[in-house]
Amino acid sequence: MNEELGRTALAGLLHDIGKFGQRAGEMAMGKKDHASIGEKFVNTFVPKAWQAVSALVAWHHGDPEGRGHEVFPALVLRVADRLSAGEREQTEEERGRFPPQMVSPFASLVRPQGELRKSWLPLEPLTLEEANLFPIESPYAEREWQAKYTRLWQAFCGQAEKLKGLHEEHPNLEAYLLCLLDLLLRYGWCIPSAFYYDVPDVSLYDHLRTTAAIAVCVHEAYSGREGELRDLLEALRDLPSEKWPASPEIAVLVEGDISGIQNFIYALRNPRGATAVLRARSFYVQVLTEVLARWILRTLELPPTNLLYCGGGRFRLLVPSAFFSQLGKLRREINEVLLRAHGGALYLALDGVPLVPAHFGKALVRKADGQYVAERGLRAAEDELERCVSSQKNRRFLELPQETLAEFFQPFGEGTETCQICGHVGPTEEDEEEVRWCPSCQSFRTLGKDLRRAKFLRLSWSEPRPLPLYPSWKDVCLRFGFDVEVSEDLWPPNKGLSLVYWLDESAALSPRASQEAVARKFLVNVVATWRQGETPPRGYERERVVEGEIKHFGILAAQSRGAPYLGILRMDMDNLGRIFREGFVRKAENGLLDYGTFSRKHSLSTLLSVFFEGWVGERARRLSENQERVYAVYSGGDDLFFVGSWDAVLGLASDVRDDFRKFSGREDLGISAGFLLVHEKYPLYLAATETGDLLELAKKGREKLAEASPQAPWVFPRKDAICLLGRVVPWEEFPEVKRWKERLVRAVEEAASRRVLFVLQEVWEEYQREREQRGEWGPWLWRLTYWLSRQREAAKKAGQDESLYQELLERLSGKNFAQNVGVLSLAARWAELETREVQGGER
Repeated sequence: MNEELGRTALAGLLHDIGKFGQRAGEMAMGKKDHASIGEKFVNTFVPKAWQAVSALVAWHHGDPEGRGHEVFPALVLRVADRLSAGEREQTEEERGRFPPQMVSPFASLVRPQGELRKSWLPLEPLTLEEANLFPIESPYAEREWQAKYTRLWQAFCGQAEKLKGLHEEHPNLEAYLLCLLDLLLRYGWCIPSAFYYDVPDVSLYDHLRTTAAIAVCVHEAYSGREGELRDLLEALRDLPSEKWPASPEIAVLVEGDISGIQNFIYALRNPRGATAVLRARSFYVQVLTEVLARWILRTLELPPTNLLYCGGGRFRLLVPSAFFSQLGKLRREINEVLLRAHGGALYLALDGVPLVPAHFGKALVRKADGQYVAERGLRAAEDELERCVSSQKNRRFLELPQETLAEFFQPFGEGTETCQICGHVGPTEEDEEEVRWCPSCQSFRTLGKDLRRAKFLRLSWSEPRPLPLYPSWKDVCLRFGFDVEVSEDLWPPNKGLSLVYWLDESAALSPRASQEAVARKFLVNVVATWRQGETPPRGYERERVVEGEIKHFGILAAQSRGAPYLGILRMDMDNLGRIFREGFVRKAENGLLDYGTFSRKHSLSTLLSVFFEGWVGERARRLSENQERVYAVYSGGDDLFFVGSWDAVLGLASDVRDDFRKFSGREDLGISAGFLLVHEKYPLYLAATETGDLLELAKKGREKLAEASPQAPWVFPRKDAICLLGRVVPWEEFPEVKRWKERLVRAVEEAASRRVLFVLQEVWEEYQREREQRGEWGPWLWRLTYWLSRQREAAKKAGQDESLYQELLERLSGKNFAQNVGVLSLAARWAELETREVQGGER
């Protein structure tokens, strides 16, 4: 890493840290302004090697007293600060209508009729405790928020003091920046960067890290051109952000997107081997994404602050404009390695778009063909970047030399051995169950075992190594200069630079050496394993139970309630692309303005990552408190994929949707789901594809359903549904389906004939077949009424409870039939699965 750029990044990360202390009641020599408090923090808690940035922190709003601080580094910071915020300079004295508490970024997204309903983030450190994570409806009273700020500030300063002690004798700026980023996320995720002048929906953490990234790029773009930088600062100060200049180029927004992930993860041929390898492959894709992003930063000698986002097989970087020409070379080198390692299964699309000042400000937009169109602002750059990356995905590997591609199509593999897990030809080894494993799948099997109870993940910087003929996942990471390890136990510190992630709250860690960075990483690492004293389910009595070993899919299917099926679940947030494109558009005096500035969008992205990469895992773990029956394939970005006992997986889907509504504080932001039942031996790649199709069906299903009621208007196309047992069910109807399922199960378990479950399904099927020809009233109606009446009378004569049949008669008589038969027949199918008795030996 370039040390000068690292110091620039450090100044950016700390330039507004005084706001944190200011709200906690901190003062600096009698001064209460945040710049003075920030200077005091730097001089107190930053190692001496870098305390020179205190002058930049003190004067990042200018040099009103004329003390000569208007030097190049200070100008860089002032410009970056403005570009990050995308608005005119503000001061703490401009207090307005908001308390010093952060409004959830979800709350400030556009709503019907344009109203703003605020929900507030709790002023607590970032943990996966619901009380510390989910928004509250009302802001704190003044005494309460002052006390909470004080506790947060004291905890933050305590951690900063420990960090300082490690770096006094042997400073390592890159490790220090990595640690500082983690501390700012932990304590600054819920703190508004400003609570005046505009809605306080941008976190201090996101404003500081984007300012640092921009400052690095501005420093490189204007080195030796101080006069031009002064001119730019004057333009940014004098003009509203929607009129900021369209030149010069300041930075390049870079996106990397790995394609082929689904086929790579799910194309497994052996169901027993799948449980050992599946989670490992998914984890590898996540780690590979980070390794590639950090390798690019390392190659360009840029600080870690310039990694803006990493998750879901995608990453975004902000790099100086001078490096734009190097992206093609980097892409070729990466994809040549991926081609040799994975045979074309994975490909990295990598491209960038230059950013000018106009891209950082608000943008005037117009509506055309039902969509908002902008020629300026971040949205314009993101649209162009999406087109570039999509184009590369359609031309995978074409950037590689012809001889490399020609070599790929030559015969390969030694002998005729075929891996029974992935199907690749080459050397294999047979395990105790006579299953043949290739070296790559063996390495994934080992990783899968290590992941079961992993509490730590370590990335160690190393010299890049050549790729062997049959590479493991670790070999690929080592080719890019990173040694990746996972473990339940903590390793001794490395001699070189390393980043140790702690994956569990119980494993909270502080750095132990100056070359070691530590950070909390949210990772949905949920794997179903055997517990002490647990016995095999029916049909698997001879299964060897070893505490801590991963259950294979046959066990998970057999542990389902009722029918022995696996449940496959895929979910993702609805309309996310449109939300980031159009969700920040508001009315202004001069028309419509897009307020989707750099730091505002990243604040929303941070919360999405916390939910899908953190909270979803916590929810799944709580579901497994009594018995582990779910298996996380992936959760991150804005989507998730789980496999497990079908009833447990379906319960997880409902919980995640309910939690997302609470977390976002919005009823009009949806999350849809596809749910599939399969046999344990059903090919996973087919199940994944079919469940993806069901997810798309759920999203499109409302087009065939009734329009949303006027009391619940939606700005974006309403989806928010689950495709359950082949039927699209709006989530608001799901509780009614579940209630009736439980009613039917209870009745069948007590005394009612199980035949009622099949009658309700048969009536629905006949109604669906015949309704177009016969209309809403047909013979199915009177036959159902007759059958239910007979059952009611028989139950009454036998002294049994006839209330179920009476309720069904009321629900399905006359005009009520069409309104209720869909819900009741689906509930009956669900109840039929749940009450099915498994015969001896049935699996």
